[in-house]
Amino acid sequence: MSTMMLPFFGFLTRSFYIKMILVMLAVSIIPLIVLSYISISVSSSTVEKQVNRLNAQLVNQVVDRIELTMSRFRELSEQYSRISSIQSALVSPSSQYFEEVVRKKDLISVLSTASAVIGNVEGLQVYSNITGEVLSSDEAPSTLENSPFKPLIQEFLAKGPSSMFLDKSSHPDLKILQNSTYYIGRIPFEVYEDMRGVLLISMNNAQFQQQIENIQLGSLGSVSLLTQSGVTIATTSKLERSQDNVRTRGILDHWISLGKPTQFEMDTSIISVKQTKTYDKWIVISEIPSRELTQSADIIRKTVTYFLLALVTVGGLSVMGFGYQLYRPLQAVKRQVDAIKKGNFDARVTYFANNEIGDLGRMLNAMAVRIQDLLSEQQESEDMKRKLEIRALQSQINPHFMYNTLNTIRMFAMLKDYDNINTLMGKFVSLLRYSMENYDQNVPLQQELDYLQDYVGLLNMRYKYQTKLHFDIAPPLEAMYIPKLSLQPLIENAVFHGILPKKRAEGHIHIRVYTRSDDAYTVIEIEDDGIGQDETQLEKLRVHMQQEQLGENIGLKNVWLRMRLMFSKEAQMELFSPGDTGLLIRFLLPPDTVRLKEVQHEQL
Repeated sequence: MSTMMLPFFGFLTRSFYIKMILVMLAVSIIPLIVLSYISISVSSSTVEKQVNRLNAQLVNQVVDRIELTMSRFRELSEQYSRISSIQSALVSPSSQYFEEVVRKKDLISVLSTASAVIGNVEGLQVYSNITGEVLSSDEAPSTLENSPFKPLIQEFLAKGPSSMFLDKSSHPDLKILQNSTYYIGRIPFEVYEDMRGVLLISMNNAQFQQQIENIQLGSLGSVSLLTQSGVTIATTSKLERSQDNVRTRGILDHWISLGKPTQFEMDTSIISVKQTKTYDKWIVISEIPSRELTQSADIIRKTVTYFLLALVTVGGLSVMGFGYQLYRPLQAVKRQVDAIKKGNFDARVTYFANNEIGDLGRMLNAMAVRIQDLLSEQQESEDMKRKLEIRALQSQINPHFMYNTLNTIRMFAMLKDYDNINTLMGKFVSLLRYSMENYDQNVPLQQELDYLQDYVGLLNMRYKYQTKLHFDIAPPLEAMYIPKLSLQPLIENAVFHGILPKKRAEGHIHIRVYTRSDDAYTVIEIEDDGIGQDETQLEKLRVHMQQEQLGENIGLKNVWLRMRLMFSKEAQMELFSPGDTGLLIRFLLPPDTVRLKEVQHEQL
């Protein structure tokens, strides 16, 4: 599948129309992306500023509630310290038991009524400095020694202020302060009057927890109310107590190190901190994680991102769909052009689009038919011309050979050697039959070698020396086709221009045919042991072989021209003459031009 899609994707990357569509898409999508980026940035900044402002307002509201509660405690302390029933109860014990009981009952009734009216107050207690008793709205009267409020009252009496605020950080070991906070004031409240007793107003810390627990700051946000020393009074954090203490301690330390700003960033959260200005200076901490802050911005970002992805996907699919509709007819035309370029004029365009590309495909089909007709006509003309050229070359070789042979017969006739004339004429007739029967211009190599055996035998009868042929043919190359009478002129030249001038009793000619392993070229070598040629003559002969005119060396030149006609212009001929060891002629034939004769097997 991937190999089939690669050409299509390559077409997409090169097509002008596809690039134009992509540019149009880019012109429309890029502004959307820029607009989306600006919108997301502005929305993120706006959301962050708005949340920071709301967070600051939240902290201020919590602080205002705390300070309002503390101010209310002060007002209650001043108000109830002036009530006559309370002040009249704080006197020396009466001699009348009944009056003493009534006085205490009235005081307890006032305290109970006040506790019920106030509502969120846990309880009210009065200590009589004269009698040393502690009267409570929800407990029986008791002496100071037996009262749980003894440590608080004693500390207040020891310090002597008009009022005092005590929380769990004041006495960490006191159980009574673990869950409640106390406001203590003198009776009467004015310091210039003699103190008769102490009023204690307590409020359970759960009341502070109720004031902040309805605040929603996300799944990870929290509001904490702390003492000045960092002890937690109330918190909405879902962490365990130990983990929350570590968290708040780290926030306070960082807040102090920054110079106690109202807002700052810490890790991945935005922190708002404010400290009350009255009483024990409690601290309110509001923490909002950045993830909660950017939740709205993330929704916007995701929505815009999904929209852009959908738009890009639709645009990409549209480009691919349009490209495929353009690709199919263009590929058909391209295949037709490639086929014509490679010489395959039978290929036809089969898919015609209903546009200009389809018209181009029909025109290419018509052009291919016309070119095929013209090539057929040209091929017929070339075949006829080639046959005529081969016949003309053979006509140049045959008279030359006949002249030499008849001259030999004439010599035997002058000597009246009728037996040799009879043998010579028999061989000559056999050679003429082979050379004159032009049923096929190309013959298997083995037939040509048999012909050379008869030809050399005829030459051996004419001269006193003996020429011996040596064959080294690699199978199955003895069945390869070569031009008829292509080796005979080379043997003739080797005898008359190489071996005879050396004037020896015996000469040798080696014919080798093999296939090279490096490039698969078929090699035909004819090598004699005659006199050879010097380098100057050899170079002159090489230059002559490259020319089109026949001129001299007609036999070798005709053979080379016929080899090129049969084995294409890529065929090569090499000439070597190392010293006086003879001449080596080598033909290099391309592998795709060598054709072997098929062997016919008899049917059993």
